[in-house]
Amino acid sequence: MHCNNISILLLSVDFSDSGQYFCKVKNPKEMNAQHNATLILNVVHELVKVDNTLTIIIVSAVGGFFGFLILVLLIKKCVLFIIKKTQEKKKECLVSSSGNDNTENGLAGSKAEQKSAPKA
Repeated sequence: MHCNNISILLLSVDFSDSGQYFCKVKNPKEMNAQHNATLILNVVHELVKVDNTLTIIIVSAVGGFFGFLILVLLIKKCVLFIIKKTQEKKKECLVSSSGNDNTENGLAGSKAEQKSAPKA
């Protein structure tokens, strides 16, 4: 027995071994202490391992599909963000170049008119 393990492993049991058993246990750490228990043993058929291959394949396929979908959406978001930024830069270039023309011509809304009058 390992530390704090009170399991008992019974090998090669038959259906005829089913029944009531009385168990006495002594713990060397507890001086003169003895524990008793009555157990009922039910022997059942051997546990059959369940084949999870189909479940694993289905879960992997569904997970892969959703992962691919998220990846496509992230790529789309990044591409749209880059396109938006490049269009904004083009607009800024057009605005700044037209602003320079306005200052030279002295048109309304130009930078030349935005200057405040000098204070005396």
